[in-house]
Parts: sequence; C-alpha cells; structure tokens
Amino acid sequence: FCRDNPNDSFETDPATMESAIKALEIEDEDTGETLAIKSFAELKGDRVERYRRAFPECKEGTLVAVNTGDVEHIAVFHEGKAKVVLAECGITLSDLSPTQLVEYTYDEKGPWLVSKCSLTALESYRKMKFSQWKKALTHPNCMASFRRVLQMGLVTDLFDHVAFPEATEGEKKKWQVKNEQGKIIHIPHPVYGLRIWNKSKNAYDQVRTHMEGAPKPEDSKAYWEQLLNELRQTRGTKLIDDILAQKLS
Repeated sequence: FCRDNPNDSFETDPATMESAIKALEIEDEDTGETLAIKSFAELKGDRVERYRRAFPECKEGTLVAVNTGDVEHIAVFHEGKAKVVLAECGITLSDLSPTQLVEYTYDEKGPWLVSKCSLTALESYRKMKFSQWKKALTHPNCMASFRRVLQMGLVTDLFDHVAFPEATEGEKKKWQVKNEQGKIIHIPHPVYGLRIWNKSKNAYDQVRTHMEGAPKPEDSKAYWEQLLNELRQTRGTKLIDDILAQKLS
C-alpha cells in the first residue's frame, strides 16, 4: 500500500490521507468481496472537473484515484475522511466506479461528459439502437417526430437520451418534440465520440460509435435512397419530398 506520487498536495498531511484511504471498504462489483487497496494518488487533469460536474459528492474535497488492481476507483477526501464514489449504470443498475462509465461528446471540440452506462451495457445497446432509429421512420410516434428524424437523414452512430444526456436543459429541449397527446418524444441525437478510461495506459481508449446493423459509410448513400423510396411508397412521394425540402429547425 503506497502513494503513487509522494509529491501530491492533499488538503491535509499524508498520514491522515493514508489512514482515511486504508479505512475505505471497496467491494468487487461481481463477488461482493472487499478489495485490497494497492496504491492511491491525487487525481489530476481535466478528469477532476468532469467528475465534479457529473457527481454531486465530488464537488468538494480532493479527488483521489484508488488502485485495487483491475479497476481505478475514485474517492473523495474531505475534512479528514474518505468516501468512495459509486456511479450507477443506467442500463444494468450496477454500482460502478466513475472510470467504468463510458464518456461521450456531441461535438468534435467537446466537451466530454460522463455517460450513464458502462462499456458492457453500451455493447448491448449497440445491437438494438439502429432498429429503434429505423422504427422512428417506419412506425413514427407522431408527425412532428417523423418530420425531424426524416430531415436529419441517415443516423449510424449511437444515441440515447438517458445514457447520453445533453449538457444543458436548452440543448435537451432542442432534441424533443410533443406528440398530439402532449407527450414528449425524444429525437435521436447521435454522439460524435465515445471513449473509456484505460487504467493500465493511464489514458483513454476510443470506443466505436457505429451502431450494429447500420450501413457502412460506403453503403450509406444507397441505403438511405432505398429507405426513402420505401417511405415514398408507404406515405406518398409528395409528403416525403416536401419534408426533405424543408430546412431542419
């Protein structure tokens, strides 16, 4: 058991920090067994602010990376005490370390945000999301959502309003419409990038955004044209072409 970096500037003396970390009980997510703490270090860099925004318990105190072997756990050290930060996967409902949640961005320039799902859950979602997108066109919930999804064009990257929430209420509302009954319908908002923290590399690994079942880039144009022709046959050429001619608002 040791500090990874003796020069870390914790908010109190190293002995108090070490004592607080030793007192932590971190359980294995699968077996429930208490894991041995091998080392710890003050968390540095942009991950600090990202976790502070994502988890209320991280807003105050020093964030500490705690090494138990396979997983890097995050603890908050504040006023002489340490507490492990648990992050629930919104899909499996498992309690995980924040480092086990996928991070996402909607723009090339960021910001990166902490998602509500683990990599394992993401891979399950990957298998079902494209059919969900297609259903929004072939069996739409309402005309307003049909119009928005059609105007967006082909979507091949992952989306989910629960797993990948928009950063602000204003952004969130841009991807919502109300149906005839006043119910809010969420418009597919594809992510730009996905990544997961790699403890052994001390860096991020990129995660594929492409949905299973979605056409490859070289097949996308032909796929979209075929789908549009099917929609013209079922809903009428004039309706489809009129919607496509309108600007996306």
